[in-house]
Parts: sequence; C-alpha cells; structure tokens
Amino acid sequence: MKFIRTSLITLSTLAISAQSVFADAVCKLNGKEVPCGDLPGWFVAIPFVMIVLALLFFVFWLWMLIDCVRYQKENVALWVLLIVLVNPIGAIIYYFAAKKKRKVS
Repeated sequence: MKFIRTSLITLSTLAISAQSVFADAVCKLNGKEVPCGDLPGWFVAIPFVMIVLALLFFVFWLWMLIDCVRYQKENVALWVLLIVLVNPIGAIIYYFAAKKKRKVS
C-alpha cells in the first residue's frame, strides 16, 4: 500500500511539474501553434491516467494467471492460453466464469 501511495504522489508531482514546463513551450493543437499553457489541465494528465490503468490491468491479469495455475483443477491449459493470448479480456472472462463460480461452490 505504501508503494502505491508513493507512486501516486510521484505521478501527481510529475504532472504538476509538466504543467509548469509546458507553460513556456509551444504546442500544436488542430494544426495551429498555441502556447502549451493554454491547453486544459486534464490534457497533461491523460498519459499518467493511461499508465495507471495499464498497471492496474497488468496486476489484475497477473493475479488471474497465478490464480488459474494455483487453484484451477479443470482445463488449466485452456484457461492459461485464454488469459495469456487475450490478455485483460481473458482475465476478466476467467474471473467471472471460473473464479466466481469456485467461490460460490
């Protein structure tokens, strides 16, 4: 938990620093040069949000892959192939089809 908190603090600090750097730069928006300070604040945050989402998907994918290998009793190879080849969608399918079913039983 401390790692996540430290990472979020670091990312927010980088976002704030990036805004001050962009204030003096010139950016292209719709083919026109505009001062980067005129761009909306959320525009700078988009890459950071995408990085956080990618990390969350990776952690979920890895969690489902490990769960499949450790606890799945039937069709392990099929589930592993699905999770590995279809990535986050395969992990979500595994979560709702196998892991939830196992919890109910």
